Amino acid sequence: MEIAPHAGALLKSLRGFGYSPETALADLVDNSISAGADLIELSIDWNEGDPRIGVRDDGPGMSFDALCEGMRFGGDEDVERGPNDLGRFGLGMKTASLSQCQRQTVVSCYAGSISSMSWDVEEVRRTKSWCAEVGRLPEPFEHVTMPGDGEGTLVALERMDEMGGLFGLDKEGFFAKIRDVRDHFAMVFHRFLDGDARRIAITINGRPVAAWDPMLRTHPATRQLGAGRVGSGAQAVHVAPYVLPHRDRFVNEAEFTAAGGPGGWAERQGFYIYRAKRLVVSGSWLGLGGHREWTKDESSRLARIAVDLPQSVDAAWRIDVRKARARPPAALRARLAAIGGQCREKAREVFAWRGGQVRTPPGKTPSAPVWNEEHRSGKRRYTVNRDHPVIAELLDASPKTKKLARAAISLIERSVPVERIWLDISENVESTELPEAVDGQLIEDLATAVSSSRSGGNVEDVLDALLRSMRIDSPALRKAVVDKLDGEK
Repeated sequence: MEIAPHAGALLKSLRGFGYSPETALADLVDNSISAGADLIELSIDWNEGDPRIGVRDDGPGMSFDALCEGMRFGGDEDVERGPNDLGRFGLGMKTASLSQCQRQTVVSCYAGSISSMSWDVEEVRRTKSWCAEVGRLPEPFEHVTMPGDGEGTLVALERMDEMGGLFGLDKEGFFAKIRDVRDHFAMVFHRFLDGDARRIAITINGRPVAAWDPMLRTHPATRQLGAGRVGSGAQAVHVAPYVLPHRDRFVNEAEFTAAGGPGGWAERQGFYIYRAKRLVVSGSWLGLGGHREWTKDESSRLARIAVDLPQSVDAAWRIDVRKARARPPAALRARLAAIGGQCREKAREVFAWRGGQVRTPPGKTPSAPVWNEEHRSGKRRYTVNRDHPVIAELLDASPKTKKLARAAISLIERSVPVERIWLDISENVESTELPEAVDGQLIEDLATAVSSSRSGGNVEDVLDALLRSMRIDSPALRKAVVDKLDGEK
C-alpha cells in the first residue's frame, strides 16, 4: 500500500534543514560548478526591504526535460556522479533555495530554447500536490541578466519569509549579511577561485570574490608538517597538516586579522574537510582526542589540517545534506588523532613563541632562551635560565649582589600571574602585539646587558643574540642600541 506524504507538510519540513543564507547560496553555486560554469554571478538585492536573490551562471543550461529532473525532490540514486560533481542527495538546489524564500524559479537556456519552472510554497499548500509552475519568469535583477542568447541558468529566490536569514533585516544588517556570504564563498570555494581546482570566477553584486586560503600556503612562515595518504583502497584520503605563523610574523594587524578568517583564529582551527576540492568542514576537531575530546583552545589555534575526500567516501564520512558536517570513520580515527595531536603540539610551540626555544641562524652567536621549560611529574614548570648571558653575569657578581639576584629571580618565577595573563589573552585573542617601543629605558638596558657580557664575541653579534632571545625584530631598536654603544666607547 503506497502512502504518499502530505505535500505542504513535507515541504515545510524540508525548508527547516538549518541553512544560513551563506550555506544556502553556496549550495546553489555547487550546482553551477557541477554544470561546468566558468562564471557565477549573484545579485543580492535589498529591494526596499523585500529582498530578492538571483544566481546566474554561464553553464550549458538545461533542456525542459533536464530542468524537470533538476526540480525533482530527490535525484535518481542510480545515476553515478562524476568526480567533479558537488551534488549529494538531489535535494540541495531546492531545499537550499526554499530555506530562504517561498518561491524558487529556475530559468535555463539550452540550445537557444528557454525553459522556466517554479516551486511556490503557498501553491503547494493550496493544491496539496507536488505541482510546479511552468513558464513563469521573475522580475529583472540589479546585477545579473536573464538567460537569453546562448546558454546559462538563473535561479531566482523571491518572497523571503521568517524561515530565511535575510527576512526582517534593516539595510545595514542586510549588507552585513552580504559580507558574510562573500567571506563564506572566499573560504568554501577558495581552491576553485585560485585555480587549485578547475578555475571559476564568482561575483556578488558586480564585485569579484577573492580566494581566502585557510592554510596560508603562500605565507613564508607557514609550516607544512608533511602530507600523505591515510587509509587504503577506495577509503583512502589525503591529509596535509599545517602550522600557521605566529602573530609576530604578520606585517600588521589587518593582515593578521584577515588570516584568522571568518569567525577568527580560535574558531578556524582544526581539520578542514574537502570534498572534490570544495570545503565541507571549515575547522573542527571532529570529536577526536581520546577520552577527553579536543576543544578549540587558544594554544592550538595555529593548527589547521587539510583532508581531501573523494565522493566515494561520502557515506563512510557521513556527509550531510547541507554538505556542512562530516565524521571520520572508525578505521581512520586513530591515525587522524595522531596527526592532529602532533599538529596541535607543534602549533602550541609556535603559539608560545616568546618563551620557546630559539633557533640560531648559521654562523651567528647562539641565542639562549630567557625561560626554561621543565617537565616534572607530568606537569610543566617554567624557570628563568640561569645560563643566559645577562642572568649569568648578574649571578657572577659580589656575594651580596648574587644572593639578592637569586632571591629576586626566585620571587619572579613563583609570582608570574599565569592565570591573569592567560585570561587577558583569551579575552583579547584577535589583537596583535604592538611592535617593541624604541624607548630610552629599553635602549639603556640592552646596551648595559651587551657591554657587560663576557662572551668575548663581536658586540653586534652579542646584541643580535640577545634580541633573538627576547623575540624582538626591530631594526630601529637595534640601530639605537648600536649607536649608544658606539657613543660609550
